[in-house]
Amino acid sequence: MQLLFELSKEHPTLPHAEVLSCLSAEAPYCTVLEKNDNVLIVDAPVTEPPIQRLAERLALTTTIDQMLFSCPADLDAIAHAAEQHPLMTPGSMAIRCHNRSTTLHSPDLIDRLGGIYTPHRDVNLIAPDIELRAIVTQHTAYVGIKKAAVDTRQFHRRRGHLRPFLAPITLHPKLARALVNLSSIKTHGLLLDPFCGTGGILLEAGLIGARTIGSDIQQQMINGCRKTLEHYGITNHQLFCCDIGRISTCVPPVDAVVTDFPYGKATTTKGEHLQELYDRAFAAIASVVKPHGTVVVGLSEQSLGALGDPYLTRVDSHAFRVHRSLTRYFYVYRK
Repeated sequence: MQLLFELSKEHPTLPHAEVLSCLSAEAPYCTVLEKNDNVLIVDAPVTEPPIQRLAERLALTTTIDQMLFSCPADLDAIAHAAEQHPLMTPGSMAIRCHNRSTTLHSPDLIDRLGGIYTPHRDVNLIAPDIELRAIVTQHTAYVGIKKAAVDTRQFHRRRGHLRPFLAPITLHPKLARALVNLSSIKTHGLLLDPFCGTGGILLEAGLIGARTIGSDIQQQMINGCRKTLEHYGITNHQLFCCDIGRISTCVPPVDAVVTDFPYGKATTTKGEHLQELYDRAFAAIASVVKPHGTVVVGLSEQSLGALGDPYLTRVDSHAFRVHRSLTRYFYVYRK
């Protein structure tokens, strides 16, 4: 089945990296057919349950469609392609248009598609049996049948100030989920955050079914993290207070590590120089992640990513601008 992922465009690289990482966990052996800022199209041997599972995991995708066709962003070209791709499934229909073009008007496109696909069908804009979706960019139109929607509102309901424990530095739940997904952690896989802080990464990992282990050098953070996880019903976790250098004595081998390293402003390093702390952290993380496991790390400076190279293989990176004076750099490594 060819799947079309409608990307949120909230970041230039993270959305499609997140989809590909989730596919490697939930639906391996897929082939990428097209990738751009707007969509990711893959040929994947998946069925309905994995599609729903992908929708439950993803943060930076809005909708997953079954690909019908793509063509130039021109009304006549779209109408011609639609005539060549009839819908064989019966039922009522709605046609939606996500238009990122400056040359086509959405009502005109919906009218043309409606003239082809709805003459012998009921139109139901509330609860259609089939939702036909057109994603139009400046040069290309993509048309597919909606298979699943991503509930992005859930992430706003878990923002830091709405949790039972809050600290100054807290990743937005949507970003935390994306980082967890970059690790390709599988359901029931074991994920470690050795700088767990308020528990945002562990929360998102637990909500997709991973088993979680968290540690922090401050007992206050461990206590607060436990409150957060239990508030959201995450019980399959282990939490303890320890220095990063002792991690290997406290945890079993893990499938993935996802963490946001402290950077000495609103987070504590106990007076240790960042480079020394980070070097110790990379060494400790490499000692506990399983062979072929994935490590996703947030750093305060781009140059610091090289500190992981003696211990792990760097495979990807993403710069994320938090605000005018702060950019976080997220690196993906493999054991």
